Amino acid sequence: MTYRTRFLAASGLWAVAVTAVLLAGALAVRDRVPDPVASHWGFSGAPDGSMPFTGLLAVELITWLVIALVAVATAVRGAQRRAGRATTAAVLGAGAVFVVGMSALTTWANLDAADWRQASPLPVWQVLPVLAGAALGGWLGWWAGNRGPDARPEGDDGEVAELVLKPGQRAVWVSSVRSRTMLVIGGAAVLSSVVPLLAQAWVAAVVSALAGVVVFALSSARVQVDERGVHTSFGPLRWPVRRIRLEQIDRARVETRRALEVGGWGYRVLPNSTAIMLRGGECLALRLTSGRDFYISVDHPERGAELVNALITERSAL
Repeated sequence: MTYRTRFLAASGLWAVAVTAVLLAGALAVRDRVPDPVASHWGFSGAPDGSMPFTGLLAVELITWLVIALVAVATAVRGAQRRAGRATTAAVLGAGAVFVVGMSALTTWANLDAADWRQASPLPVWQVLPVLAGAALGGWLGWWAGNRGPDARPEGDDGEVAELVLKPGQRAVWVSSVRSRTMLVIGGAAVLSSVVPLLAQAWVAAVVSALAGVVVFALSSARVQVDERGVHTSFGPLRWPVRRIRLEQIDRARVETRRALEVGGWGYRVLPNSTAIMLRGGECLALRLTSGRDFYISVDHPERGAELVNALITERSAL
């Protein structure tokens, strides 16, 4: 059984398991909550809206099933790549924790109340642990889904074909990579700053918003190869920039790397290697003249590696 098949089976089982938890939890407390139940709370924490018990359960189930179906449908198309599997697992993990957590909060507030108006107060700050749990669930989902290699053609060992430049010919290769998970985390952090803002917790709101903006800004990178070397710039402002001069490179190749193999996400420095890792999978791998390896996760790195090697050959012939 391939990684793709196992991952799709595990995703389907996870979707069914979370659905069963929502149903079992609702049935277990059916006789201990009013009908209708409190389903909305104002800024003061007091309940100000209600919904039939079955209606609220239906909303929770539909919300979860939409998240699960979209994630699994995406996985069917992208499960060949580890980055696609990891993104799907992150969505499934974060979505499950959020839906189950909000369901538990609502049930707890309505428990043993004679009428929905007598439901326990639910201050805005009580939602924060659910959001934190959803972020943790997304991270754990990413970690669990980021297993196994990308599907590669049989016999492909990562070496690249020889590219020959004509005398005087100039060539430039540009590619990019975008971390969908970092985009989601950055966007979620910015959106979550609204909750402490409404509660007038200004410091928490500012910290959450700034963290989201920073993560969002560093969620993409652009890699350019030309006669000067390899240049990697981050975010829409193309800053900061990491430059590796051509004379510092011994050769280039393509390798498949996971974040854990290079020290984690982002810019990582280990004793024998450096990495710019925004997603697991194929990387432009540079062997430097110092003996260190430099890995850059980027889409379609084969042509970039070919051009680096061709430029090195051309430079050595001068």
